[in-house]
Amino acid sequence: MRVDEKVINLIEKIRRALRSGQIQQDSFPTDEINNLMEYTLGKSFWDCIGSRPNYGFGNLPEIYKECLAEAVKRKDMEECGRILHLFECTYQIFYTALDEEEKIFRQKPYRQMIIDLGTANAQMQYRLHRERQKVFARGETYALGEGKGVVYTCLLGEGVLNQPEEVSARVDYLCFTDDEEKWGKKEGVWKFCAVEQVDEQADMEEVHKALLESKYKIMAHKLLKEYDYSVWIAPDITITGDILRFGKVYGDGMSLLTFLNAEKDCMYEDMSVTQMGTDELNIKIRKAMLRYRKEGYPEHNGLIDGRVIMRNHRDEELGKVMEKWWEEIQNGNIYSANIFNYVAWKQQYPFSVCNLFIYHNLYFKISEIDLDTHDEL
Repeated sequence: MRVDEKVINLIEKIRRALRSGQIQQDSFPTDEINNLMEYTLGKSFWDCIGSRPNYGFGNLPEIYKECLAEAVKRKDMEECGRILHLFECTYQIFYTALDEEEKIFRQKPYRQMIIDLGTANAQMQYRLHRERQKVFARGETYALGEGKGVVYTCLLGEGVLNQPEEVSARVDYLCFTDDEEKWGKKEGVWKFCAVEQVDEQADMEEVHKALLESKYKIMAHKLLKEYDYSVWIAPDITITGDILRFGKVYGDGMSLLTFLNAEKDCMYEDMSVTQMGTDELNIKIRKAMLRYRKEGYPEHNGLIDGRVIMRNHRDEELGKVMEKWWEEIQNGNIYSANIFNYVAWKQQYPFSVCNLFIYHNLYFKISEIDLDTHDEL
């Protein structure tokens, strides 16, 4: 994933929030956006690559900042969105004019801007999530991380198993795999286990694998009954911090803790991007979307990032929610794991999210993406 595309995605995220009214004058991230403009078009960028801008490029950031400040002052969020759109288009045009060496040089200075914007977005979505959760009645409270625990993942086919950078002696580490030669063996802290087959056989191998991974991600309370709690880690996640502290700090007495999606906040948008084909699977998904709308499920109701999920297995209500989620997956929504938000809404089930940016935090990192800002890198 390119650093540049992450910037564009974050700008798009802010524009969507403006259109939906989620960002108003008092919550507009002016400083972060001004810094982003400076590091992508301004003097800081040109200094970094050892070049000098022409008159037009040299003045663009200040013009954008001035127009944006006036629009925010007038509380004209629609105008803010147009200015951001213009900045995004200028940015993309500018990018095509850079050679490969300049692209490499320029990534370093605004990695921190990506982190700042991603963190600001995570905190904004966290506050919105907390407001939405107020309508759900809270039952018994749970402390995540108590009792017998397991960290687990599911690695199908070829792939790299990431060893944790911080290991806890209080939990087991299990990796479910379809590689029979590994069953019962260990690699670092991970013990390999045999993967079970799903009940329904899929015609396509990739669909079959998606079903298998979804089953293990969702049905931990059934597949790992001997444990009191679990931490699901997707294969591309590396543990970098104390997972038990993660649960203690952000669990908030809920039985499920996860991250928010860093790029999207609407199930309908997430599903409509890829479900444009006419095959049977996509037809099922479009029918499901119509059903969700008829039931009154709102747009921009948040999306989780299912690559990290911490759960208490002793909460029977959570078990029912997981089974409903798995039922939706089996009914055809294989590529829409974020329908969890719909299921939780339908079941009136409250859950906890952290206010951390999943691409840069103390506890986890995504292996394919390096947002480390140390100069030596």
